[in-house]
Amino acid sequence: MNEFENLKGFYDRYPSEWVAWRELVDTVEETAREFGFRELDAPSVEPTDLFRVKSGEDIVEETYSFVDKGGREVTLIPEQTPTRARLVQQRKDLGTPIKWFDTSKRWRYEAVQKGRDREFFQTDFDIFGVESVEADAEIIACAGTIFEKLDVADSVEFKLNDRQLLDALLRGLGVGESKDVMRVIDKKEKISRKEFLGKLEAEGVDRETAEEIDELTAISGEMESALVELSNKAPESEAADEAIGRMHDLYNALSAYGVESMCRFDLSIVRGMDYYTGLVFEAFATESDLRALFGGGRYDDLIGQFGSRDVPAIGFAFGYSPTMQLLKELGEWPDETISTDAYVLTISDSVHEIGLKYAMDLRRGGLKVETNLTDRSVGEQFGYADRINAKYTIVVGERDLNEGVVTVQNMASGDEKQIPKDQVVEHVLNLL
Repeated sequence: MNEFENLKGFYDRYPSEWVAWRELVDTVEETAREFGFRELDAPSVEPTDLFRVKSGEDIVEETYSFVDKGGREVTLIPEQTPTRARLVQQRKDLGTPIKWFDTSKRWRYEAVQKGRDREFFQTDFDIFGVESVEADAEIIACAGTIFEKLDVADSVEFKLNDRQLLDALLRGLGVGESKDVMRVIDKKEKISRKEFLGKLEAEGVDRETAEEIDELTAISGEMESALVELSNKAPESEAADEAIGRMHDLYNALSAYGVESMCRFDLSIVRGMDYYTGLVFEAFATESDLRALFGGGRYDDLIGQFGSRDVPAIGFAFGYSPTMQLLKELGEWPDETISTDAYVLTISDSVHEIGLKYAMDLRRGGLKVETNLTDRSVGEQFGYADRINAKYTIVVGERDLNEGVVTVQNMASGDEKQIPKDQVVEHVLNLL
């Protein structure tokens, strides 16, 4: 007999584990709806060329891409941004702002490591059609609110930067072509100061300018004070002054949302060079070696690559696997136990249909209810009620019914109470 296991990087989540995941997903989606994001549903498979537009030919090696039976090159989506760009371009009648979210599975063919899988859940949040700093603040406030609801806001921080600001500072220092220098800056936290300066010089930056870049990109910390320090040290530049002013406006908006304490300014945050155009941010656990929980930013030039019109955009993708690891480390991961509001126990076949009616009336009241589906004895039914963590067991017996009552047992305490048979549903609904 053949025995099969799941593929590496793919996971079986049985009901007892998935109930905890579902609680996390529900928290994220609840927050999205509270902020006015509208849920969409999009394909799991797209033409491979859609991803080549954004990421180039290398995307084929990094994804589950194949030729389908119709001879078309297709890809299991590794992300949803290209799909959303297609959707925005297809519907010119959509009014702005467009605020979308979606939770679904994504796939990447890459090395499996802590917090990074080959099949993974992701919730994408995007605002299309708005250039203002208000959209930037709302995206970050939404992300911050998720961690507040998960009771780990004190253990998470957002590191913010603005690519236009960094570009303006570099040009103010005389760096003409800034992209290669930005790539070096992006690696700064992972290398020594000596290596950092050496890599800058390898990109044609003279030693004195390299040291100035090192000093500027060391500016980080609480946003308001860091921006004041930056204003004092930044080279004279109208573009830099304008970008610093925008970051001040962002800080004020974040303060109005009440999430400014979670945010830090960090000039070394760069993210995707060919993708982001302005604000960029990443979420980190402050006391853990986990990689970034997720990241996002403004990508005003991307949508235009997929059609005839340019549409400003900002968004982030919420990563579940690293957040799950963080919640477990902090003891905030939800209980991995299934729960049931009530189990309807029928003592004999003669009262089975009456038991089913009680069950259906309780379900219509919004409760999770199970009934006896097999020929179990009374003892076995109580054992099953324990196994499914039923809060209450409703014992339906012929003798009790003849006396006009039904027994309701609290499974945690063992206390029993006889309830008039026509008041059972109301009584249990009131208990829960």
